[in-house]
Amino acid sequence: MTQIKGIGKTGMVLAAIAAGTMCVLSYLFGPESRLSGELGTCLRSPNLWELPPLWSWAINTAGIALITIGAFLLNRHFNFIRSTQPVLPALFLVLTASNPWITGYLSTSTLVCAVNLMSLSVLFGCFKKSNATQEMFLIGTMISVGSMVQYAFIPYIIPYIIGAIVMKAFRLKEFLAMTMGILAPYWVGLGLGIIHPDWFRMPEITNLFRGFAAAPDLFILMASVGIASFFGVLLGLNNSIKLYAGNSRINALNMAVSLVGATSILCVIIDFSNMMAYIATLYFTVGVQVANLCALWHIRREWIVTAVPAVIYIGFFVTVILI
Repeated sequence: MTQIKGIGKTGMVLAAIAAGTMCVLSYLFGPESRLSGELGTCLRSPNLWELPPLWSWAINTAGIALITIGAFLLNRHFNFIRSTQPVLPALFLVLTASNPWITGYLSTSTLVCAVNLMSLSVLFGCFKKSNATQEMFLIGTMISVGSMVQYAFIPYIIPYIIGAIVMKAFRLKEFLAMTMGILAPYWVGLGLGIIHPDWFRMPEITNLFRGFAAAPDLFILMASVGIASFFGVLLGLNNSIKLYAGNSRINALNMAVSLVGATSILCVIIDFSNMMAYIATLYFTVGVQVANLCALWHIRREWIVTAVPAVIYIGFFVTVILI
């Protein structure tokens, strides 16, 4: 039998070097334009925080690095991808770093992805649990706090409810616990005077085609998101064939990830002017699908499957920087 050639530590190191280089170049030469659709329900979003540019970039870069480590540890703990190869963290790192609108400054895309990673970790521990009230309260609280600075957190309530149902851990008491988790941060904020009722506002709908980026930059951005979305859906459907016939726990965990990915794609389409907030999470779920493709279908040259999208997205990055 031909031995499967995984990416190994060497591939992970190469991904980290490539991502680190792109992050530095994003800070030095990245596009200055930002999406203006980023708004929270009552507090200013990170793109409006008055942080020194270097600090903003450093915090964001550290966040991406921590998500990468968290993605690796998540699979080590729950084994929802039946492989020890670091395809998921490597691909997430390169895809995310290739988008200079995410890596050039503190982006809510990074925050949304971090909260989704933590929420998935909590949700994974709920499989067939007789009492998951604490877990659902925690997920609701994280999403609620995030929504204060970015309304893009709110749509993710739906996949976590469906995910908990799939995990057979969502009953009336879990519903009430999650509802309390969503309401509690606003209740405490208003009660302590941290939030003023006059600060609440509706999301600002902006025109992405005007005032955000030049036409070539916008084309590259749309190509990056479009390719990730298309192959995320395609690979998700393909992998579901193997997952459905396998272990029920592994199937449920991956279905939860797929639900988060599907929500990200729908939000990119519907909430177009605020699409950047969902992209890092989309890249994470695509990384899961590529890793599952290699593991479930026993791809012999795994490094090629990982290297091809990595090279394409590095090419997108170089094009944006040179334009």
